[in-house]
This record gives sequence, structure tokens and C-alpha cells, in this order.
Amino acid sequence: QGDLASAIDIATSDVCTRGQMFAVKLDGPKLGGRDRGNVIGTTKLTTIGPDSYPGHYVVPLPTNLATYLAEAAPGQRIKGDYILTFACRDTLSTADLQVFTAELTVDGKGRYVAQGESATPIDQVIEGYVPGSAGFAYGDPATPDAEAVAEYEAEQPAPAEQSAGEPFPWRTLLIAVGVLLLVGAAYSWWRSRTQAETSDDPDGKAKDDDAVDAVK
Repeated sequence: QGDLASAIDIATSDVCTRGQMFAVKLDGPKLGGRDRGNVIGTTKLTTIGPDSYPGHYVVPLPTNLATYLAEAAPGQRIKGDYILTFACRDTLSTADLQVFTAELTVDGKGRYVAQGESATPIDQVIEGYVPGSAGFAYGDPATPDAEAVAEYEAEQPAPAEQSAGEPFPWRTLLIAVGVLLLVGAAYSWWRSRTQAETSDDPDGKAKDDDAVDAVK
């Protein structure tokens, strides 16, 4: 617990088992959705140090909650339940692969209280923790470096390639066209034969003569 103007170090109960990046977000009343608050931009996990806290991440927030909330929700009275999230992510991705959360209740008078498991003091989670001892370099999600972009592109699956033994699609198309031409030719031949037989006896005169002979 503390006041909103105090500096805050956050510590996770475990480490990311997926992803190479992380982000810290704050969600709650007046913030407008789970992705509204990005307290710390997407950053490489390797920037978290020192390595004296195995099995945990310790990250000092770059701004206190009072300053952050004043910028994220200007002119609003901040009160209610908020969720602080440490999210494990892939390079340049905004999808959360794994999350650690803390529940905070703000009393509307400039103070907050952590709830549940997140109320555990850091020195009880990490034996021998020294406040302010975590070295850290903050990232900028809007301008990823060239190395990060290259890593992201290298991780993308290659487009499926056509196997060497697979028939070229034009072959099937040509076969279908050939069948249609044969059917058309056969129909034209049958039609011409029918028209020729009809033209030899245009008025059915031969049938009339046979009928007359039969009467005679």
C-alpha cells in the first residue's frame, strides 16, 4: 500500500516461459479498456537486471501512479479497482502469451492498497531484495530497432512452396479445355447430320406419298 505519488517497484512471482519481450499495463475505471494503459512500452526481457533475483522479474515503474493516471485520464477522479499487468510477449507482437497481475484499490484520496496475493511485500517474495536495486532500460513500442524487426521477420513461418513433383496447375486446365472441345465437336457433327437429313425432305413429302399409296 502507499500513496499514488510514491515510486513503485513491481516484482513477478515467476518468469516468462514464453516470449522474449514484456509490457506493463494498467487497466481500470476511466482508462477505457485493457490495452488503454501501457505504463512501460514493449521491451526486451534481457533489459531487466540485475540477475541477483533468480525466478523473478523486478521492474521499477517509470512514473508514479498519480502522474500516469493524470495523463491517461485527465480531469477524472480516480477511484476504484485497477489491474496492473506484467505481460510476456513475442517480438513486435501485442498478444499476451503469459501474464502476472496485481489488484489495486484506489480510495479516491490519493492512496492505493494492493489486494490478494499482490499485497505480498517484495522482500517476502524475494529474499534479500533491496528497493531501487533493479537496473532497467525502458523501451519504446513505437520505434522498434532494426534488430528487433529482423528477429520478428526471421521468426515468421516461410510461405508454403509447391513441391517439385506436383503437377503444374495449367496441365489440369488444358485437359479440361480439351475435353470441352471434343464434346463441342461431337455436338456440332450430330447437329449437322440432323440438319442434312431434314433438308432432303423439307416438307415431309415422302411420308405423304407413302400415305397416298397405302390408301390406293
